Amino acid sequence: MNILNKKTKMKDFFLRKEVLSVSFIVLFVIAALYIIFIGPKINQWGMHEGDIALKNVYAPYDFAYTWGIDEAQTESVKNEKAEEVPYYLFKRLKVETDVADNFEKFFTDLEKLNSDELSLNEKVSLLKNRAQEESDRNLKYFIEYSDPLVLKETVLKSVAMIYTQGYVDEDLYGFLKESKNKTVVLFDDGIDLEFSRDITNLIRPENISEKTNILLSNTIDDKKTKTILISLIKGIIIPNLVFSEERTAMEKEKVLSKIVPVLKILDVEKNEIIIEKGKRVTSKHIAQIAQLKSIFRTGTKPTFFFGIILLFLLLGLAGAIYLSFTKQGNILSQTKDIGIILLNMIGVIVLADFIVRSPPPSYFIPMASMGMILVLGVGFNAAFLAVLLLSLLIALLIGGGIEVMLVLLIGSIVGIYVVRGARKRNRILIAGLFVGLSKFMCIVCIGLINSMELDFYIRDGLWGIASGIFSGFLVMGLLPVFENFFKVTTNISLLELSDLNHPLLKKLAMKAPGTYHHSIMVGNLAEAACDAIGANSLLSRVGSYYHDIGKIAKAEYYTENEMGNGSRHNNLTPSMSALIISKHVKEGIELAKKYNLNVSITDFISQHHGDSLIAFFYQKALEKSEDAGKIKEENFRYPGPKPQTKESAIIMLADSVEASSRTLVDPTPASIRNLVRKIVNN
Repeated sequence: MNILNKKTKMKDFFLRKEVLSVSFIVLFVIAALYIIFIGPKINQWGMHEGDIALKNVYAPYDFAYTWGIDEAQTESVKNEKAEEVPYYLFKRLKVETDVADNFEKFFTDLEKLNSDELSLNEKVSLLKNRAQEESDRNLKYFIEYSDPLVLKETVLKSVAMIYTQGYVDEDLYGFLKESKNKTVVLFDDGIDLEFSRDITNLIRPENISEKTNILLSNTIDDKKTKTILISLIKGIIIPNLVFSEERTAMEKEKVLSKIVPVLKILDVEKNEIIIEKGKRVTSKHIAQIAQLKSIFRTGTKPTFFFGIILLFLLLGLAGAIYLSFTKQGNILSQTKDIGIILLNMIGVIVLADFIVRSPPPSYFIPMASMGMILVLGVGFNAAFLAVLLLSLLIALLIGGGIEVMLVLLIGSIVGIYVVRGARKRNRILIAGLFVGLSKFMCIVCIGLINSMELDFYIRDGLWGIASGIFSGFLVMGLLPVFENFFKVTTNISLLELSDLNHPLLKKLAMKAPGTYHHSIMVGNLAEAACDAIGANSLLSRVGSYYHDIGKIAKAEYYTENEMGNGSRHNNLTPSMSALIISKHVKEGIELAKKYNLNVSITDFISQHHGDSLIAFFYQKALEKSEDAGKIKEENFRYPGPKPQTKESAIIMLADSVEASSRTLVDPTPASIRNLVRKIVNN
């Protein structure tokens, strides 16, 4: 039993109007997401190189694709990357060793000379063999220096540091300075290590004095000694770095081997044939299709789809806020209206998807047809909101473009305005023409702003006019389908029902002429009342025509049809009379279903008495009954429900006023006014 209750509760929950409305919205979002962003990536362009094209494939919009190697651009990239490769400088370890040996021998000879009994000039002459570029005065200074061992250690240490930093000649430095990359790499064949140096940090003959002075400052304080040591070092030291052309070329080759060739960028214009029917698919065609796959409905990453879903949520929020200010009641409870709106929107999206991939420009999308159907079947607020949101979605569908959004939106708004309240079907065609003209004007506006050529105005402008006319014919064809399938009441269908030659009205006139006349009068009263308060006067008039069709079965039991023959109720009990009177509501509903009347008309039949009391026969029953307590009031009430709309309530009042006014003995304006006031107050 509990399981049965749970199933019943679950069923009741899912059949609630709000739940159904939310389900419709979710299904719409999924369908729109598939059509706009996913479907083309799965279903479109399913062909391979070597296939024979079965149809012409057109470019849906302007795009660029890559195909074939751009030799000039590739060579330019290679040259640029090659210039970024640093020059490699070889460290000549043998040179460093030889120079260090020369300094060793210089100071060794200096020690020997200090122990020999030779004159100063003789010592200078012998030492000159080791340092030919040194002046005699400097050599004498070395010979007379008190601690030459300190000088030796300082010089060798400084030379080692110079070679570690890197010493180049001026020609090589000038060559390096012209390179794009200001970094060089030092390497040698002794150890497997490489060092990067900025060329400005390399030591060269021009700045060796300055660099050596800095190195000597850590150990030598005497200025004269530093000057003489700098002169000695400059005279003996030679560059240890040379340019390795072979290694540099090898490194450049490594870099160039990793460069991807630059492909040519080719342009394709909207409506240009990509693949012609009957032609063999080539690699160039595949490249074009691959590009369309990558940009058609941009984005395939999960973050993109999360963003699109968030967009739908934000659009839904904006729509709900708009409707909350313009429509009374719970929006989600209007399940039928939501279904109609979403079905129209998804239909236009499907059409837009087809048109975008076809020769006609995007301006041809007949979005105005959706707006016109919605304003006729649902109302202005829903139609306006739908075209506003859908124009944005279609702009996303075609890859962006405020121009297309503007043309579609303006055309749809014009269509909604012109067709609103239409009572004749030719008004729809007129609205379609106005849609086309407004689209043409928008296209002219876009062309003027963007300085387009004359052929743009002619080609796209004509497509805009054609779109409006096509929208009109589309509405003409689809509106009856929506009216019948969704039981939607439009002014056009109401006018068709208002035709007094309708089989049901003709039957009413024949079987119950008094009721027929009463219904016409109620229609006139209700129409005037609705006009006064801004309700749907046409709906109330047509509803009035049919509200009493249930009296056809037993027309003679109603006062207006007695025709002076006396009342049939004289021979009936009050309860039986009340049953016959109240039964015309149920029989009217059955007749409405039999003749396929719209639900909104059926509502007038069921609601025009509400659950009011059949007072005459109730009072009569009380008078005849010996025990008034046994008379149940509910047996003398109409089945209801109470009126649910302004129009139903007005018809109930008009029905009572018209019927009661027949009973007035002296129907003066004052007595009628008092009667109406009394009925309304009751």
